[in-house]
Amino acid sequence: MAKGLPILRRRITSIKATKKVTKAMQMIATTKLKTWKQSMLESRLYAEKLVEVVQTNLHHESLKDSVFFKLDQNLPSLFLVITSNLGLCGPYNYNILNELTKRVKSSDAIVAIGEKALRFLKNTSIEFNANFVNAGSLSEATLTPLIQEVLQQFKSRKFGKVIVLYTKFINSLIFQPSQLQLLPLSLATFEGKTNIQTPLIEPDPLSVFEKLVPFYLKNATYSTLIESQVSEQSSRRNAMEKASDNADDLVEQLQLAFNKQRQANITQEIAEIIGGASS
Repeated sequence: MAKGLPILRRRITSIKATKKVTKAMQMIATTKLKTWKQSMLESRLYAEKLVEVVQTNLHHESLKDSVFFKLDQNLPSLFLVITSNLGLCGPYNYNILNELTKRVKSSDAIVAIGEKALRFLKNTSIEFNANFVNAGSLSEATLTPLIQEVLQQFKSRKFGKVIVLYTKFINSLIFQPSQLQLLPLSLATFEGKTNIQTPLIEPDPLSVFEKLVPFYLKNATYSTLIESQVSEQSSRRNAMEKASDNADDLVEQLQLAFNKQRQANITQEIAEIIGGASS
C-alpha cells in the first residue's frame, strides 16, 4: 500500500505546478482584456463620427451610383475569418470556425486571419489567402494592404460580397460568432439627416465619398479585430480561471486520498507490531 503514496504525492505536486501556470495566464489575460476593452470603446467612437461626417456633409442622390453599393448575388463571396494565434481560450476558435463551415460555399474564398484559421483551412478544399494571417496583431495603419486588396477584388467583380466573420463581445461571459458585411455598403447606414443643409462639396459628393470608403472599411475591419481580441482574452481568462478552480478541486481530492492511504498504512503497521508482540 505504501507504494501508492509517492504516486499521489507526485500528482499533487504536478497539479499545483500546473495551477501556477493557469493562474499566471489568467492574470495576463485580465490585463490584456482591460487594454483591448479601452481600444474597443475608442474604435467605436471613431466609427460613429466617421459615419456622422458622411451623413451630415455628403448625403446626396449621386451616392446611390457608387460601385460600393452595387450588389450582385451571382458572384461568390469573400470571407475574412478572425481567429486567435494561440489556443487555451475555451470554445472561442471552435465557435467561429463552426460558423464559417455553415456559411461558406465551395465557390467562395477566405482570408485567414489568425493561425487557428490557417490550420483549419489547410485541411479543407476551400480557396484561402494566408498573406494576412498575422493581421490580428497589426495596427490599424498596417491593415491598408488588406483593404486595398479587398477593394480591388470587389471593384473587379471577382466577389459580390465581402464579409468579416468575428466574435462579438456581449459581456465577460458571453461571446457570439457574428458577421459584418463590409461590401457592398448599406445605403441606409449613410443616409443623410434631412434637417441639415448639404454644404458645397468639391469636386462632388460622390468622389469625396469614394475617397472616404477605404478609411471606413479599414476602421470597420480594425473594430472587428479589436472586438475579437476582447472576446479572446475574456474567453482565455474564463478558461484559465476554471482550470485553476479544477486544479484546487483535484488537489483537495488527491490530498484526501493521500491522507486516507497514509492512515491505512499506519494502522496496518500498528496491527503488525501488535500481532508480532502477541506471538
